[in-house]
Amino acid sequence: MREILIYGPIGQATTALDVVRQFQEAKGEDVLLRIHSEGGSVLEGEAILNAIRQHDGEVRAQIDGMAFSMAAVIALEVRENLTMPEDGWIMFHEVRNYAGGTQEDLERQLDQMRAMNASITSKLSAALNISEEEAAERLKEEIWMNGQQALASGLVTAITPAAALAAHVETGQWQNVPPEFFAPRRKSQTKTEMKLFKLFKNESENPSLELAEVGPEDMGAELAGLQKDLDEAKATHAAEMIVREDKHVTAMQNALDGQRAELEAKHAEALQEKDAAIVVAENSSEQKANATLAQAGHDPVEILPSETQTREERVKAEYAAINIAERGGVEKRRNFRKKHKDIFGG
Repeated sequence: MREILIYGPIGQATTALDVVRQFQEAKGEDVLLRIHSEGGSVLEGEAILNAIRQHDGEVRAQIDGMAFSMAAVIALEVRENLTMPEDGWIMFHEVRNYAGGTQEDLERQLDQMRAMNASITSKLSAALNISEEEAAERLKEEIWMNGQQALASGLVTAITPAAALAAHVETGQWQNVPPEFFAPRRKSQTKTEMKLFKLFKNESENPSLELAEVGPEDMGAELAGLQKDLDEAKATHAAEMIVREDKHVTAMQNALDGQRAELEAKHAEALQEKDAAIVVAENSSEQKANATLAQAGHDPVEILPSETQTREERVKAEYAAINIAERGGVEKRRNFRKKHKDIFGG
């Protein structure tokens, strides 16, 4: 017997294309349809229903956990051969449609919804042995049944053993969810057994992995040891992060200090070149003046500070007399300019 799964939202996780292809591949074979779905697209579900109706082999179905909305309608199609676990759930409600389109599109979809609701109502009326009017009213309110209730109502033919489920309902998604759905019945356990893998160090390079039997009475010490290991790992990680951060800060500080020293050296060199250029310019001016005197037949004249000179002339003469080549000459010129900044400018 071939198995075909309808798991997850119909039209997304389970598509009609995939299910129909599997039915085609199972031509002539009996099929077990396994359902665990919250429902989904009506049109995708209709394509799946047609594949079930057209299959030339026997189709059985079992609800593995839940069959809601369109998934419940698919399950209802094969209710003569349908089983579910006692802690599973099946749910029916009126067809919903969130699609858009033109007025004609919406009217056509509305006709389809009415026809689908009428079909579901008719099948529920027959399955539950109630009138179609009562079935329609219950459909509006939502019909929720667990395995035992579905069996008592005639929706399923047999109950399978309870199993752990992974069903989930978004808050506000449905309007009439029974409280039992959120707290499924659990089987009592007479004895709790736990098995843990322990890592043992030995003489060889590779540690050994052994299975240790641990009972409830041993869990206190076991958990305390695990918590201690976790705390130590956290502390080690925090210390490593601090060391790494300190190294990063030190490297950045060293880089900044290097850049600062390089800029200061370039600045001092630029000042020194500027002072040398001033000396050259002043010497050139004196040479030009003496050259002019020589052409006129006069002896060169050394310009010295005198009482007849203005303050500006005396200051500039004193500045020119500072020997830049001697030790500290550049610094002397810099200080001199600061002292007489009213003449040399800021």
